Amino acid sequence: MKNLKANLALYGFGYFFIFGALATLIPFFPLVLQSKGLAPSRIGFLLGSYELFSIIGLMVIGHFYDRFRSPRRTIFTICFLAALTLYLISSTASVILLITLTLALGFVVKSPSALLDAHYGQIVPNAEKSYGKIRLFGSIGYSLTALGIQLTGVVDPSRPLTVFYVYLLMIVSTMIVLPLLPRAEQHRTEHKGPSFMTGIRSFPRVYWIGLIIAFFNQLGMSGHYTFFSLLISNKFGRSDVGGLWAVGPVLEIPLFFFSTYLLRKLGIRTLWIIGLASGFIRMQVYSLAGGLLPLYLVQLIHSAAFGFNHLCIVTLITRYVAPDNRGMAMSLYSALGLGLSLFVGGFLGGWVLEMTNYTVLFQILSLFPVLGIATSAFFLKSEGDPEPSPAAG
Repeated sequence: MKNLKANLALYGFGYFFIFGALATLIPFFPLVLQSKGLAPSRIGFLLGSYELFSIIGLMVIGHFYDRFRSPRRTIFTICFLAALTLYLISSTASVILLITLTLALGFVVKSPSALLDAHYGQIVPNAEKSYGKIRLFGSIGYSLTALGIQLTGVVDPSRPLTVFYVYLLMIVSTMIVLPLLPRAEQHRTEHKGPSFMTGIRSFPRVYWIGLIIAFFNQLGMSGHYTFFSLLISNKFGRSDVGGLWAVGPVLEIPLFFFSTYLLRKLGIRTLWIIGLASGFIRMQVYSLAGGLLPLYLVQLIHSAAFGFNHLCIVTLITRYVAPDNRGMAMSLYSALGLGLSLFVGGFLGGWVLEMTNYTVLFQILSLFPVLGIATSAFFLKSEGDPEPSPAAG
């Protein structure tokens, strides 16, 4: 029990720093690209392509994670490559290099958090019961980092190296924690995981349903991740967006803390529908807001719009996907449920911005959570607990 508590604490620190790094990158990266001369519509196209490369990266890295069984070393290496690539992006003045390096960053930057989730599910006994309480440290890390940036003004997107320096601080802290994580017996290098197609065929039907729902949810959320900072900068003339991004994860803390209770009382389907409805409301407010106050207030439902989606799909993977395939299942979710949706949203949003404006953009994106609600209502059981596949054991 003592070792388990120590290991959980290490995972908590890992989540804290990984998501602290993302709090430096995600809000400010579109503004960094804009500071280098790219128009908002072109940023949408580039970030859509960035997400396409993230899909490829998650699939490739997830496959090697399961096959060669070196999770800590894999995550450590990817963190290093992400930091190096962001440094090169911050330093370059060439548009061609900027585009190339942005795509390279997309290939590596999302895998560390996805693989840490997979590692947690494989190592920790009864991971489903404790995951929410440990994952909340990621939300704390994200909020505190974003708030610290807002209060200190240490990040200025017109000076891209300031983004890199704070990102480097958080990612190096992550890299210090990684070697301290437990090494499980099932990660022996001589044991080779299942082939890609064997792993894919073993996934139960409910996993694919969850993947579709997650896709619709995140396609709506692409309005937040890709275009929200640009909205604040271009409509309201503000580049100090850290405070707005800090508010969102605050309510994730009680959400993840009470995740086991919420799943037991409400079930996966109800939680997902609440989250999808929150995403719809959020995009509507982005579309119609005439000032910053409604935008601050609507960030409070980020915990449902993102948090319930993530909690539900991770629960499905932990419950119904065989342990040997969870690295691929988690990476496939990150690639298709998160990456492909943001790829589509980036290109769709870039095209809409070329033709119209932010109001129309967010109105269109608000339709996709509605499709997710319909999918949840028709294809998930009311209790959200379908019979597990035999493959999940």
